[in-house]
Amino acid sequence: MTDTPPSFDPGDRNSYRAWTAIPIRFGDQDVVGHVNNVAIAGYFENARCMHLIPALKHSEPKLTTVLARIVIDYRAELHFPGSVDVGIRVTARGNKSFVITGAIFDGDACCATSEATMVFFDPRTRRSAVPPPDAWQRLSNLL
Repeated sequence: MTDTPPSFDPGDRNSYRAWTAIPIRFGDQDVVGHVNNVAIAGYFENARCMHLIPALKHSEPKLTTVLARIVIDYRAELHFPGSVDVGIRVTARGNKSFVITGAIFDGDACCATSEATMVFFDPRTRRSAVPPPDAWQRLSNLL
């Protein structure tokens, strides 16, 4: 895999290439009154899917991605009501996989960061796959 860009800081809004705004739902809270860890994982998933699915929709062969690994660091509490901005960026890539780093921001405050390893997947063969040559071009807004 390639190295993380030298100017990349996971807690800095300026480090991210693509954004998704997500409303905080009442049901995202836990008994302590802050947003639950499962909801935060869902926010990261929504942001990844918002950008990966359209980019790979017309690939040949038909490819998708699957999540192979995720690490989430919780930095600050989130509360209902409100909304968050989730930024993502590809920070490393290999032959069949890549890493998407993400962060959840409440205003300028970074509340959580994640590192997700995504694997290109061919649903017909049910195996990992080398992406077609233009896949990185379609994902260029995330690099």
